[in-house]
Amino acid sequence: MRGKRLAALAIGFLAVALAHSAVPEVKEAYQAEARLFALDNRQGQSRLLALDLPEGKVVAELSLPPRGMSLVATPSGRYLLVSRGRDTDRQWLTVVWTGKEGERWSRPVIAKSLFLGRGWNIGHGSEAYAHGGRLLAFAEQEAVAFLFTEESLAPEAAFQAERIRLPNPDHYHVVEAPEGVYLTLLARGQVVLYPRGLGGEEAGRFPCPAEHGEAFHPETGRSFFACARDVLVLEGGKERARLAYPVAGERIGAFLEGDEAFFGYSDGVKHLQRLDPKALSLTPIPLGGVFLRGKSDGKRLYVLLTDGRLQVREAREGKLLKEVRVAAKPFPEMDEDTGGAIYPDLALWPEKGLLYVSLPHLGLVAEVDAERGRVIRYLRTGGSPTRLVLVRP
Repeated sequence: MRGKRLAALAIGFLAVALAHSAVPEVKEAYQAEARLFALDNRQGQSRLLALDLPEGKVVAELSLPPRGMSLVATPSGRYLLVSRGRDTDRQWLTVVWTGKEGERWSRPVIAKSLFLGRGWNIGHGSEAYAHGGRLLAFAEQEAVAFLFTEESLAPEAAFQAERIRLPNPDHYHVVEAPEGVYLTLLARGQVVLYPRGLGGEEAGRFPCPAEHGEAFHPETGRSFFACARDVLVLEGGKERARLAYPVAGERIGAFLEGDEAFFGYSDGVKHLQRLDPKALSLTPIPLGGVFLRGKSDGKRLYVLLTDGRLQVREAREGKLLKEVRVAAKPFPEMDEDTGGAIYPDLALWPEKGLLYVSLPHLGLVAEVDAERGRVIRYLRTGGSPTRLVLVRP
């Protein structure tokens, strides 16, 4: 009997040892040409979906703090930054490693969760802000700018950033020009010039009530700032002109960069405003509908209207080329604030002639052939997909 007990005990020890023995490592690689990320803001929770293309399969779901606001990619495409809405005092900034490794794709994971400030402003559209060769993020409620390298976002690295104190809590944007750096202040209604870099000594302030929307034209060296009633034009640190808006009741809130032109837009407008940076003129372009979202690849403009139509326009004069219906019914009335993203979004794949349109009210993402002007398929995400980022090799 004792021998049997010893044998049983030995077998038990052997089983435990085998259970903790080494296993062969399997190369975790995904077959994809590109990876589409969609921010899904469901009721009470948010998640980030990764869909590998061209198959369109969801390969990962990452849980995020509720009410995601902005989703932007770093220049290399290796990392995403996700900010949370401002409806809580716990405004986490989430760093996601996209899984991009040269020609190889691995599983995306959350690399860091940063708790550094409130009122995050981290990028325009799907691109992270950059300044002086480093990434830039604003904690607007603390009036602080963070400058950091992409390497500090790596999972194995400590997050190290230079902190720059700004004049006062506000909504900020930055324009880099030959004469220095312009910092815009929406609440103060001013544009501030720093000749030696952000946070240094000021060299001038220019009135621009409710500033929101800016552009820089390298050929002329002119900077453009959309104010409440006109566009302020600065050149060489001096005011060059003020361009009055041509359509009553419509202002510019942001610009799409076109071909030798910029196209101003804002929520709920019925026109694009073509800005000629050389002639210093604004020309209204009727849309035949109400603007909801827009993107540009420099040669084409892509404009989503509230009635579910997507317009493809050439980016020099803004002429309509094609129109495709991506949603059978109009989008529901919505008014996005800083509490979290609810608007649809566009992501471009110019090399393939494709673009992706999120449809929050349907739980779908439309894949559109921009050249032929038709929907190829709908990718089912469920939930309420809003912000999109397409990462390519």
